[in-house]
Amino acid sequence: MSTLFTKIINREIPGFFIYEDDVCAVFLDKFPAVPGQTVVVPKAEIDYFFDLPDETYLHICAIAQVVAKALDAVYQTERTCVVVEGFEVPHAHMKLYPMTSTETALGEVLPQGKEASDDDLAEAAKRIQSTLEEQISAEQ
Repeated sequence: MSTLFTKIINREIPGFFIYEDDVCAVFLDKFPAVPGQTVVVPKAEIDYFFDLPDETYLHICAIAQVVAKALDAVYQTERTCVVVEGFEVPHAHMKLYPMTSTETALGEVLPQGKEASDDDLAEAAKRIQSTLEEQISAEQ
């Protein structure tokens, strides 16, 4: 049975993608606690994050680092936080939270996710993709 994330990756459910390759996909969370909240997901349906093959694990972490830098630039963050999820969806994933202030702890905002509009997500995805492409070009 396909997970929610596999359905998004396969375009059976709409998603606002920021990045995708053969190993993973990165898309905006439909119910963000903070603007720009992003999900990094391996394409392989592996339930437990620490059961990922080493190559996949390292690749996802490297992609998360690049995406976090784009989130930092777009949202002018103090830092982007990362949480490895484990229960809600039985598909290994991590979430990136671009935090614009360290005045509020991440634990205080996590339960506050509200559904974002498709227009807001589309605009955010466009801004993050553009910044990500600029950063990748600058590194080459």
